[in-house]
Amino acid sequence: MKPKPGAGDGDGAPRRRSIGSGTGRRAAKARLNAVRTALCHELIRAGALLDRRGMIVASEGNLSARLRSDRFVVTRQGRRKGELTTRDFVEMGVLEPSGSTTRLLASSEHRVHMIAYAVRGDIEAILHGHPVALTAFAVRGVAPDFSRFDEARALLGAVAFVPYRPSGSEAMAEAVGMALEGPGRPNVLVLENHGALSVGRSVDEALARLETAEHLAETLLRAERS
Repeated sequence: MKPKPGAGDGDGAPRRRSIGSGTGRRAAKARLNAVRTALCHELIRAGALLDRRGMIVASEGNLSARLRSDRFVVTRQGRRKGELTTRDFVEMGVLEPSGSTTRLLASSEHRVHMIAYAVRGDIEAILHGHPVALTAFAVRGVAPDFSRFDEARALLGAVAFVPYRPSGSEAMAEAVGMALEGPGRPNVLVLENHGALSVGRSVDEALARLETAEHLAETLLRAERS
């Protein structure tokens, strides 16, 4: 798979964020720094919420947001997602060179984020965690069937299952990339034995999708016990 960075869907989804006005390199750099800071704060909020809800614990999981069509910010390795600061993110390219020092600093799952942004230009944020109910389905080896829920049809769309691949591997990234481009272009993936991943056109949308998917998965598990 050789994806092109920023490949779009033709749906008009914004690929770049801009802020302020002015011209020249200094103004462009200032605008980019402002966007980077804003995105980091959005991800900090998402990490804190996921931590409070028990959907991410300790240093597990990873969060990112697209900075430009060809670059994104992602959590560093080993950081507790409920206690993030703006220093806990690194910036890297969608096609980051294999020998880059940045790869050593970024989350071990950075390859998943790289390929997701490369294959779908509509994706602006990615959240990966281990929500208990969704992970229960991941251990079962199936994606939950949300077809009976109106909110799933309205917010989630397709939910896909990704067969097991070692965490942090190129094989995992390739499997995620193929799933995201698959039938229905899913926005939530259940990763076998490895939790779940959501994408969105914003951090808030990706967060809402992961929260909703976890809530519905828990509802299905409770219904089985009743």
